[in-house]
Amino acid sequence: MSARRLVLIAAAGLVAVLLAYSLYWMHAAGQARNHVEAWAEARRAEGWTVAWTEETSGGFPWRLRLTLTAPELSHPSGLRWRGPYLELWTAPLWPRAVHVETAGDHRLTWAGRDWPLSLERLAASIASGTLDAHLHGLQTGQTSIADLGLSLSALPPRPDPSGHPASWRFALSGRDIHLPPDTLPGFDGQMALAEISGRVMGPIPAATPVAAIAGWSKQGGIIELERVALDWPPMGLEGSGTAALDPGGQPLVALSTHIHGFDALMDRLHQAGLVDQATARTSKTLLGLMAKPDPRGRPAIPAPITIQDGSLYLGPARMAAVPGIPWASFSPP
Repeated sequence: MSARRLVLIAAAGLVAVLLAYSLYWMHAAGQARNHVEAWAEARRAEGWTVAWTEETSGGFPWRLRLTLTAPELSHPSGLRWRGPYLELWTAPLWPRAVHVETAGDHRLTWAGRDWPLSLERLAASIASGTLDAHLHGLQTGQTSIADLGLSLSALPPRPDPSGHPASWRFALSGRDIHLPPDTLPGFDGQMALAEISGRVMGPIPAATPVAAIAGWSKQGGIIELERVALDWPPMGLEGSGTAALDPGGQPLVALSTHIHGFDALMDRLHQAGLVDQATARTSKTLLGLMAKPDPRGRPAIPAPITIQDGSLYLGPARMAAVPGIPWASFSPP
């Protein structure tokens, strides 16, 4: 067989493969649109509002992308989200995960309250019971977050001695968090780092968000906080503990932590008028005797932190009021 004939056969084969892949890609794009529209119809049947103004496909050949313009999603509880666009994409040949991307100005509404949000970029991946999301450049009111990451994964049911097996594992971290002025007296307006990770113990009922949380709590659900870390000048802490809701549905948190920067913290608490000079001086002396070097060589003290009865406590000292969760305002009208 001549070389020219081989080249022609190879070229014809390549054209056939490209044509077959093109037809497969178009079929997959149609299936993707059908899946999205079927999901929207199923949610509408449950009382949701799901809408968008335009739907376009793209990304050929390496991606299968569906872009929804001006999407709007509203839950029967009253929670509503609106954004400029939502991009859904996957790899056509290995659709193991769905990737979601968006940016720009968004708006959340719940119980008559609006939260305008500005995002530089939000990227998330969803695959078989797992969610990984990364947000960059969040701005809402006087609060901004440079980077925010969330990881969430469903856990298979397993026997647990407590009778409350873990249902979800989560990790949330934020960096360079700018807060409204005087959020907490004595502390800077910028939080360098906030991290929390752990497991949700106990099954979460299938219901509206408020009803699901209430049902989970009534069944004895708790959150095991495996790691809590905070770098909020002048103080930093690391620890672990538990969180739950009290019978009134309010936060009940107990943490065992190690705190550094306590000298500067006591000075600022005195300057803010929260403790007198003698108490600040005595506290620094006593805390200094309790301190031990942390892994970075900084003096750190063991300190229990609790939230209960609407207050934040550092040991026995009440540090600040904690706003209650207005559950009634979150109920659907």
